[in-house]
Amino acid sequence: MTERVVLAGGLAFDGRSDAPYRCDVAIQDGSIVELGADLAGDRSIDVTGRTVMPGFIDCHAHEAFRELTGTDEDASRTMSYLAFAAVASLQATLDGGVTTVRDAAGADAGFRRAIDEGLVRGPRLLVSLMQLSPTAGPNDARTPSGLDAWIDRPGIPRPVADGVDGLRAKVREFVQAGADVIKVFATGHFAMPRGGAHRQLFRDDELRAIVEESAAQGVRVMAHAHGAAGVAAAARAGVASIEHGFYADDDSIEAMAEHGTVLVPTLLASATMLRDAEDDESRRRAESVVEGHRRAVRRAHLRGVPIAMGTDCPVAPHGRNLDELRLLMECGLSPAEALRSATSTAATLLGLEAEIGSLARGLRADLVVVEGDPLDLANLPDRIFAVFRDGVRVGPTTSAGRPT
Repeated sequence: MTERVVLAGGLAFDGRSDAPYRCDVAIQDGSIVELGADLAGDRSIDVTGRTVMPGFIDCHAHEAFRELTGTDEDASRTMSYLAFAAVASLQATLDGGVTTVRDAAGADAGFRRAIDEGLVRGPRLLVSLMQLSPTAGPNDARTPSGLDAWIDRPGIPRPVADGVDGLRAKVREFVQAGADVIKVFATGHFAMPRGGAHRQLFRDDELRAIVEESAAQGVRVMAHAHGAAGVAAAARAGVASIEHGFYADDDSIEAMAEHGTVLVPTLLASATMLRDAEDDESRRRAESVVEGHRRAVRRAHLRGVPIAMGTDCPVAPHGRNLDELRLLMECGLSPAEALRSATSTAATLLGLEAEIGSLARGLRADLVVVEGDPLDLANLPDRIFAVFRDGVRVGPTTSAGRPT
């Protein structure tokens, strides 16, 4: 057995309660082995004035992408380049207190394996590979001139499929390639013509087939959905979560509530639209989108829809993931609710509540120690004192690249 390490003298926020309380945390062999007062161990780390919390979970990020790029730049980057470039992003995510990420497209199963085998440090990864898209959807890269601009990458199957049988086969193909979760374009996005962000892309029977086949393969479905029609259709089909929900209305929120669908708002994504507005007109459009998005999140919260944290990083830099929590508070969540969105609620969404997301004996020792009051969410990423994954201290890193 490895040594028993006690985080002593501080408070604990267990990921389920409303407030922190005085508690030591003992870890050994990668797990939490005891919680209580005045615990003994082989080694003690003084966390007086600090709070021990479950490692945070980001339910929507893109770890393979260090930054957002255009098509020409994407075409020049091989998968090996993306993997090497991601090393810094993965460590930054850990340094920011996030120990688990559901990757929302871009990372193949090799990213997960490299992290699991210790070849590179990073958060625990669940990979979706790429978003399933119908013909004429966002991932159909054929142009009117006949050019197919899709970039084939080893480990990521082409994601375009249509019809019930075609989509069942595509889900199986993605699971065979290592997908832990299936992501779908229930609606288009802002760059699509003819109001693509509002349009439902897959038909109801296609969405049901994706969810049913995913369940048969033992994985869940996350649905990119901006417009209300796609939000409602995906919720009725049984997806685990709605991603974004920019234009969710009362009817689609009701569908989420009735079907137990989790909302992953990615408020940083809409905030970035406002940040990047280049002129008065684009700023006015962005302000309208941001206000509508936050209004939808407020309504969903009031209706009792579970909310889990997702960031869409790198829309904000990797490592600033926890800035999302402040935005959730601005939409009506209490500080404790915001923290739970990134701990116990997120773990339940991922089906990992028996492993992570809370402080409890027998769970993995994915832990974050924060300076000061954990319910003060201002500048939380700047107050990370220590990050542990499976009981090993992995951040924040020093200038030499090793944990202090």
